[in-house]
Amino acid sequence: MSAQTASSRAAAAQVPVPEAIGGILLQLVSGWTPAALIPGAIASFRLNEVDFTDMAPQVEVAGDRLVVTLKGAHFNPRLRELLPFPMGASSDGTLADGGTFRGADILRINLAADLTIEMNSWSVLLGDEPSLWVGRVDGSIPVDFGGNLVVERVRDDGLRFGRACHFRLAGTYSYYLVQSGGHDARTWHLVVDTTAGIPGRDALERDFQVLQFVLGRQLRVPLLIGVGAEGQASAMTTGPGTRANLQPHSAPPVPINRDNDNYVDDSWAALMFDRVTSTLVARPETRTALWMAIDSYLDAMGRYLDADYLRLHVGLEAFAYWALRSWGGEEKMLVEDKQAWKKWVEDNSGAIREHATDGLEQTLLDKVRGVYRLSSGRVVPSAFGLHDLTLTKEMKDELKRRDTVIHQGLMSPEGYDVDRDLRSISMVRTLLVALISKAAGYGGAINGWEVGPAGYPVEPSEWWETAEEDRQLARRIYIAEGPASHDVQPGSSK
Repeated sequence: MSAQTASSRAAAAQVPVPEAIGGILLQLVSGWTPAALIPGAIASFRLNEVDFTDMAPQVEVAGDRLVVTLKGAHFNPRLRELLPFPMGASSDGTLADGGTFRGADILRINLAADLTIEMNSWSVLLGDEPSLWVGRVDGSIPVDFGGNLVVERVRDDGLRFGRACHFRLAGTYSYYLVQSGGHDARTWHLVVDTTAGIPGRDALERDFQVLQFVLGRQLRVPLLIGVGAEGQASAMTTGPGTRANLQPHSAPPVPINRDNDNYVDDSWAALMFDRVTSTLVARPETRTALWMAIDSYLDAMGRYLDADYLRLHVGLEAFAYWALRSWGGEEKMLVEDKQAWKKWVEDNSGAIREHATDGLEQTLLDKVRGVYRLSSGRVVPSAFGLHDLTLTKEMKDELKRRDTVIHQGLMSPEGYDVDRDLRSISMVRTLLVALISKAAGYGGAINGWEVGPAGYPVEPSEWWETAEEDRQLARRIYIAEGPASHDVQPGSSK
């Protein structure tokens, strides 16, 4: 890191992490992880508000699912009357030791001599609902710099060597993404601070989708374990992330870790997360469009050229259509007056039909009548025009290629050139990131489509202007620190 960058970061605002949370973070970076709960015997059980305690129910956590088994179900007429179960069927029960559990969103039902139900949305509580939830992250995140959270133990001589390789993110809840281990055995944990109770499933999934986007990485947290300030586990619930098979590739939308000249010091990923999640809360009408755009971005990481290119074009165009209508932009029509054009077509329908191939008269008439509509070729440039971002000739040429991949499923039917095609994918990816950024009010740095001499993306500085205000916000640092000596928390695993 350059002396100037280090000085700028040192002068940035430093915010201490609350002590209780800081203690958990320090334990996590030292290799601790909370032990999962094992539900005990069941005292009572209801399925869709019908009591089945007499069927000796058993409950267990298998991976990321809650599994309930009812004995002798095949011969129970009360149970068979409930079949087939709706996928939204719910269950609840109490444990012999006083705990409770709930389940919903049925994934699988197996009826043989016994009935086994696997549920996707669930929770197990052994006491009061905790506010801190910890889960191990599936999917590698190759980040050593570009975070906004320092977690370190201060040496006895006062020396500090911690670096901002962790993240503190503000969404519906406060999130802390911390890593432990070396490069060859890196482990990440997500800490969710709800301030009170179990995290809401919808809000958690929305925020986690954004987290994957800003890191440019498909991730999953199968299980969240609720812990107290001392690290004792007292609850479990479903973790976020819906992808079963995670792609091992990264495509960060913003500079992270390092660029072609140096290590990245500003935490653009954290700032973009804050802006996008704030938009989702403040403007609920954006949720469907932003989810679709971000999901298209994350799905385009399979390193399958045609599929990635197709998904990005579809996501970009669909989001541009939404953006035009949401931002109040005027569609640039080919006719001055839509209603007058429709009337003219109707008045001249006979003459228009005469020019059609036999049997296609109505088709031609409909095509002529609808010529005023915003075409796919104009929607993306029009959306960028609302923000005074003029597409370059190369960008416009790239957008013209969408017809080929949309209609043929191939981005280069004339033959592949991997370097050229990867560059094309990166350009469409950058355009999608830019449009999402404008929708969320993010004015920080973004990655471009050019690759520098060290193999990292180059910021498109001649086309995209980085706001100085956002740069200062990206230098904010959160600090969690403690003494050098420590013990692994009781009731945990390592």
